[in-house]
Amino acid sequence: MQNGARSGMTGEVIYAPMVWRDVENITRQFDQTWGHCTAVDDKELSMLLSYHSVLHYVEPATHGEVARKNGEFMGVILSRVAGQPLMFSNIAEQMMKVDEKINATEAGRRALADVELGFEIERRMERQTGINDNAPAEIELFLVSQASRGQGVGGDLWRRAMDYFVGLQVPMFYLHTDSDCDVSFYDRHGMKRIIEREERRHIDDGHDKPTTTSMFIYSGIPSQVKASGSAR
Repeated sequence: MQNGARSGMTGEVIYAPMVWRDVENITRQFDQTWGHCTAVDDKELSMLLSYHSVLHYVEPATHGEVARKNGEFMGVILSRVAGQPLMFSNIAEQMMKVDEKINATEAGRRALADVELGFEIERRMERQTGINDNAPAEIELFLVSQASRGQGVGGDLWRRAMDYFVGLQVPMFYLHTDSDCDVSFYDRHGMKRIIEREERRHIDDGHDKPTTTSMFIYSGIPSQVKASGSAR
């Protein structure tokens, strides 16, 4: 897919394939958006957990696009299509290193266990729906920086991912999301919510307070979703 640009008031938004050095910016924005240990102000642990999560999404990705404006990170979308070559091959080694740092403390071990539980719940939902039997593709991560929202970056990244799927003749794709995200975006783009699960889980934030989150899987047909997005 060719690079692209969108004109802005103070510069152009540039869209380009993700490279390894983008991981740092993605992790930083991931932490600002969905950081883990903010209640005890443990910023180092929160960043490590965010890095672990980002590596989890990068590991199976076969395609990724990053948006930048004036050199600043604005957003990213990571996609996976079965049978396509992986973007990066060194993820397992990086994951071992970050997990070693996280597991150095009891708080880290508990927090990492909670993160991994969330990923396991997602895998259970996939098995329950049988989605991988019908959808050979997935949006692994879709993240737009808080400062960039409302500028069309999310819509552009989304359309570029749909172009990638359509180019490979993907019949169906899916994604995981939850009630901490703007799920109305997927409703507006013609996707179907195929499962919803409410989870009440304890986050190791220094307070004995469980959190309740609704988790979803959405599915869609790339050509139809692309057309829906283009009509808006």
